[in-house]
Amino acid sequence: MTMLVNRPATAMNTSSDPRILGSVAMSGVAVAIWQRQPSCEFQEWLDGLDAVRLPRLRCRATPPQVPDAIMRACVEAGTPPGLQRDLLIADIAELARHAANITESLMIDLRLDVSDGQPCPKWHLDAVPARLLCTLRGAGTQFGPARPDGEPVNIQQMHPGDVGMFRGRLWPGNEISGILHRSPPARGGPTRLLLVIDPVSEAGSC
Repeated sequence: MTMLVNRPATAMNTSSDPRILGSVAMSGVAVAIWQRQPSCEFQEWLDGLDAVRLPRLRCRATPPQVPDAIMRACVEAGTPPGLQRDLLIADIAELARHAANITESLMIDLRLDVSDGQPCPKWHLDAVPARLLCTLRGAGTQFGPARPDGEPVNIQQMHPGDVGMFRGRLWPGNEISGILHRSPPARGGPTRLLLVIDPVSEAGSC
């Protein structure tokens, strides 16, 4: 009897069109990257904030609840009010909608992580069906196709503002992801602000 071996999904789609994120559901695609260029004014404002003023958050919410949750996190951190803060909140809310729509999920788990080190140094797949990653400030996430020994080759790195939709270990079906990712090595530079969004089905609240 011939055994069927499922080939891993290794395609990495990139585009400046946000619709590229939905291609993560296509056969053979492990990650979809929406390449973005934040405005100079916004990035200078965000990079110039003291690390203690960066919003931190962990919550489960519906997409419509996200703006208020981010606003509360900004107020708690003392993130200066104004146009740039409003743009930050609107951007995160938009990404929450994208993540929920792509996976047809009612809820999302949302995190805003602030770090100076390398929280996830090992190459890995996340224990979720899918995960959206966007480094808003600092060095971007590294990713690449895995060799049989588990180490990646042709390592690439997202730029600040880029949005990646990654398949996780719990992606439905038999097509596993062959693309691993990790936090970038700590090499100085501004404190990192990472947005993480996991689409979920269970109810909850911030």
